[in-house]
Amino acid sequence: MTNQTDTPNNVHTLHVYDTELGHMHSLMLDMTDLLVYQLEQAMQALDYGDAELAQKVVSRHKKVKHFESKIDSEVLNIIARHCPVANDLRYVIATSKIAVELEKIGVEIVDFAKLITVLFDPNTSDPNQKLLTDIVKMGGLIKLILDKLMVVFESRDSKQAYALLQCDRDCESELQEGIKHQLALVLHDARMIRRALDVMQMMKAMERCGEHCRNIAEHAIFMLDGIDVRHGGMPTKANYSNNPS
Repeated sequence: MTNQTDTPNNVHTLHVYDTELGHMHSLMLDMTDLLVYQLEQAMQALDYGDAELAQKVVSRHKKVKHFESKIDSEVLNIIARHCPVANDLRYVIATSKIAVELEKIGVEIVDFAKLITVLFDPNTSDPNQKLLTDIVKMGGLIKLILDKLMVVFESRDSKQAYALLQCDRDCESELQEGIKHQLALVLHDARMIRRALDVMQMMKAMERCGEHCRNIAEHAIFMLDGIDVRHGGMPTKANYSNNPS
């Protein structure tokens, strides 16, 4: 059992315990890195109209699920073997919750990739590039958010996490603007309506990724600062206003 003042950054008396905590942390980093790659590949498939590459993104999701399973196994093993308390227990529980949210992001990216295969079905004409502008913008936003989450995990500094507490609002705003743009295109040319509906589904998948990223930011703040911001609105941390958006 660990001392009340121990944290994952401190050295524990039992070296194997530090090793297990470090391995769990590495798995979380690797899982996040894989999701960044998945998103990059999906956006590349969209850019080049490559349905085969999009299908590879779908198939690769089993690796994302494998990471979640490994993290879950590590969490159970650490709890059973070491009975963590205080900061260590908070860290382990938050990591478990983050892994669940990361897997959900993976599911959204898979749904996104599946719609790419629909858009670029060889039996139909390619979509008008004007329809895809909004998706590219939202995909870039989610990529930026995931990159910032990687910074949080690597540095174990909650500053970026506080800045990401409004990322779901940013994604929702982009979604609403995108829907307006899609409707305007459809009104101009009704033949685009089916493709526009597919595009709006893809934007919605990206918007849901933003929601999961906010949840991860909340868990990261709890993990690192011991502050639960899930139900109390925006935190009042003094340096929040100085955080980069």
